[in-house]
Amino acid sequence: MKALSIRQPWAELILQGRKTIELRTWPTNYRGRIAIHAGQTLKEAACAAYGLDPASLTRGALVGTVEIVEMVTLDDQLWEALRDQHLGLGPFPGDLLGWRLANPQRLPEPIPMPGHLGLFSIPDELVLSPRRETMPVSRQPKPQREPKHRKPTPVELYQVGAEVGCDPEKPFELRVVPRNSDNYSLALYQWPVAANSGPTKPQRLVELAGDSLRAVADHVLEALRKAGYKATDLSRERRQPFRLDEETGVRLGLLFLTIKPLTRLNRVEVISIALRAMPSEEAYYWFSKCTAEPNAVNAQRALRILLSGE
Repeated sequence: MKALSIRQPWAELILQGRKTIELRTWPTNYRGRIAIHAGQTLKEAACAAYGLDPASLTRGALVGTVEIVEMVTLDDQLWEALRDQHLGLGPFPGDLLGWRLANPQRLPEPIPMPGHLGLFSIPDELVLSPRRETMPVSRQPKPQREPKHRKPTPVELYQVGAEVGCDPEKPFELRVVPRNSDNYSLALYQWPVAANSGPTKPQRLVELAGDSLRAVADHVLEALRKAGYKATDLSRERRQPFRLDEETGVRLGLLFLTIKPLTRLNRVEVISIALRAMPSEEAYYWFSKCTAEPNAVNAQRALRILLSGE
């Protein structure tokens, strides 16, 4: 089953049937039931606005399920017309989609686990096994009428990916860059995920070569195997990119960014081992810090010190 991490109090408002449109900057062609993961982040101002006690809200756990039934493209008018459904605070921020939700169900008890960016997969038995049968919430969403002046436009496909080759399920690419007759480097790219932005190009995050790359060759090959490739697929003559899922790309990006300036191979090995053992939620946190300007370099240095113990 797919799952989506949602901040509190929005996750709770969805389970109560009060929030029937989830706001996102990216579309999905997935339709059907997903699990709701309550993230660690909590907005106290929103709790106060909707009469919820922050201390009572579960965080860092699966809390229920809901169905995705439609995509709605929002503009200023629809933002205001559907405010009682999406429960967004403040003025229309622009470039948002509304994921229309229905039939929320709460789990009998939360299931602690880390969240991830985007839609991620969890074992079906976590939320669908007989011992965890979901319970309908006491308040179901009421049927809503669309504004007469305009009907929402569903987003059916990720058109950017269809046009330029991006796979929304695999937003990272690892590319072989020939350097001379014998050697090559590896460059990691990330596709931006944005709705209605037109054809675009992936952003190069980092390139690694030389002794540093050779020192983490096993880490790279492990990532490729997880993505369904064979070790023999990696060669200087490779011209097609290796497509990687989000978590694999995040971990490989952290590795490359962290060890790139290092010359001591024993330090590279220590960092590589530590990154393998890092929990997913922590890896996503550090990736966001290490790639966000203007403090990306400082964050990379801090992570380097943290992982190497120096």
